[in-house]
Amino acid sequence: MNHIQLENISKIYNASHAQAKMALALLAEGMDSIAVKEQTGYSVGLYDINLAVKAGELHCIMGLSGSGKSTLIRHINRLIDPTSGKILVNTDINAKNSVNKIVSNSVVTNKDALPIEKGEPSSAINILALNDKELQHYRQQTVSMVFQHFGLVPHMTVIQNVAYGLRVRKMSIKERHEVARHWLNEVGLSNLERSYPDELSGGMQQRVGLARALAMDNPILLMDEAFSALDPLIRAQLQDQLLELQARLNKTIVFITHDIDEAIKVGQRISILNGGRLVQTGTPSDLRHNPTDEYVARFMGAKH
Repeated sequence: MNHIQLENISKIYNASHAQAKMALALLAEGMDSIAVKEQTGYSVGLYDINLAVKAGELHCIMGLSGSGKSTLIRHINRLIDPTSGKILVNTDINAKNSVNKIVSNSVVTNKDALPIEKGEPSSAINILALNDKELQHYRQQTVSMVFQHFGLVPHMTVIQNVAYGLRVRKMSIKERHEVARHWLNEVGLSNLERSYPDELSGGMQQRVGLARALAMDNPILLMDEAFSALDPLIRAQLQDQLLELQARLNKTIVFITHDIDEAIKVGQRISILNGGRLVQTGTPSDLRHNPTDEYVARFMGAKH
């Protein structure tokens, strides 16, 4: 079952509808993004992306700098809106059981949640059609994000940072901190809850960021170059930890990286972008043995 589906997604930056239409016409004729920029002055973020991410899949998006990786992932939580296309997300895949299990002797409910009627078929919504309140609900209940540069609040302690997003769940401080302690323990930081971000190493800060995202218990986790700022040893440790957590949590994870070794290690499937276009999607074995073009072959170290 698909959890996320991008249909014909294109993004032209800083262009009016007419200007974007002109740029898209040039792209449709086969002109690359660099030539379009030179001719029109408008930057191409993405062009005609069609991509399906399966429920429970760890899906890597990779490409060189400027290929559109970060632009793509930011469409899934609508930090960026496309010029054209649809973004469908199955919000029925939204079971939040772990928070209830973690908080002892209490039942955590979300009064703002949109219940699924019994017997109602699973369905995908076009998140581009959401109004402001619906978008806020979607971000609170469906999708979490781990950033490259941690994004921690410097004046908050570690446990306060991890518990921060749970305030929207109408949980007491005691309950929020109980959930936060659970996830700090899961990422190996149970003894640092009273520390502040600037007292931690980069690897520890990224673990706090991961714990904060997991504490929300949302079914979709977006990770934008989350480990790229770390040294190789710490990076490998966090990759291992992510895989171990994913084996138990079964989240739908979209993982952005420019490192092919990292993509092969963590990704069940990999999508490769080049100049804002999706070149190929497949398993690491698919891409290695059956590359679509020389660009993919170079990435995978394959030979024609």
